[in-house]
Amino acid sequence: MPSGEGKPRAEIKSLVKAMRLLKLFSSQHDVWAAEDMASFLGYHKSSVQRILSTLENEGFLARVAPRKSTFRLGPEILFLGNVAEANLDLRSIARPAMAELVERARETCYLCVADQGQCLYVEKVECSQPVRICHTVGHRNPMHCTGVGKILLSSMTDAEITRLIETQRLEAHTCHTITAPDRLMREVASIRQRGTAVDNEELNLGVKCVAAPIRDRSGVVVAAISLSGPAHRFTPVTIRQFEKEIKRTAMEISKMLGFFQTSNRESAHTPFPAGQNDLDKG
Repeated sequence: MPSGEGKPRAEIKSLVKAMRLLKLFSSQHDVWAAEDMASFLGYHKSSVQRILSTLENEGFLARVAPRKSTFRLGPEILFLGNVAEANLDLRSIARPAMAELVERARETCYLCVADQGQCLYVEKVECSQPVRICHTVGHRNPMHCTGVGKILLSSMTDAEITRLIETQRLEAHTCHTITAPDRLMREVASIRQRGTAVDNEELNLGVKCVAAPIRDRSGVVVAAISLSGPAHRFTPVTIRQFEKEIKRTAMEISKMLGFFQTSNRESAHTPFPAGQNDLDKG
């Protein structure tokens, strides 16, 4: 082996360790002691101290108190974070993941944000099915009777939802629309628990959808995505699978926005049931 050939590999290992140390910091755990970092990651204390010293010298970490080995993120990290955030385009980030989802599910996918007390459609990827549901980008729909809208509602406080109900009203669009405030509150509580929302023909008869939240690096829900299609294709079995798929895609987009997930129970891909969607070629 030529001399020096192994050195870059050692340097890369140190870089990986440094990145893993930085990834420990979150909004829930923004201060770490050197000893705790070494224990958590299983690294030697001396190795961690060297890396922390380098990160501190470069401004990526800062000591909480002088002469104490307790750190928080430094100004360089904050600067880079602000630069990255300023250059994030939700639509361009989300679209590739949405396209992959549509290819698997063969239903149309929408990206929506809250705007003026309604859900605003900011991006869509249409499926190739001969019968499909299409909303126009830039169109607004009520929150209480759409999957994406109910997801956005679930990120609000109960007081905020109450104020929204008072100003927007719970207008009935179909016989399935939720128009009672207490029933909507129960629906929102259920959505918060399971992490998905279903529009059961509540805006348009014959149309169903499933939706999930997209979060930014602070964990705040900034958007929602949905799969939408004719009710006859949204069977109970398919809806359950769509919920898994939409949550997975929403998490992929959230991670690209900087959201850190502590656990990932549904990371493994589960194929659609036989006879449904991408396996149903007939």
